Amino acid sequence: MKFLPRCFTLAAAAALATASVALAGQPHMRGSIELLEAAKTANHPLPLLKDARADLETAAHDKGGKRVEGIELVNEAIEAAKEGRHEKMVDKIDHAIAALHTGIERGKK
Repeated sequence: MKFLPRCFTLAAAAALATASVALAGQPHMRGSIELLEAAKTANHPLPLLKDARADLETAAHDKGGKRVEGIELVNEAIEAAKEGRHEKMVDKIDHAIAALHTGIERGKK
């Protein structure tokens, strides 16, 4: 009789731990978003963009393709920054941030 309540307790603990990791997790994706936001107004955005890309490259791969899309958009933002095309850079950053937010949501499921 004691076995059944223990199974429920263990199952509940495992579910809670998994949910906690999903909600508190994805530090690389969230860190990338913070760096990208800062890059939009920075005098020297390239280091921030490169750090954001490095965070994305380190992030877990289970984001429904949005992590890879984010990397591609950050690469395009880097090229725009090198060319001195601020508006294009900001546009690419905004699209990357949107993709990352979608990836974070997909990563929770």
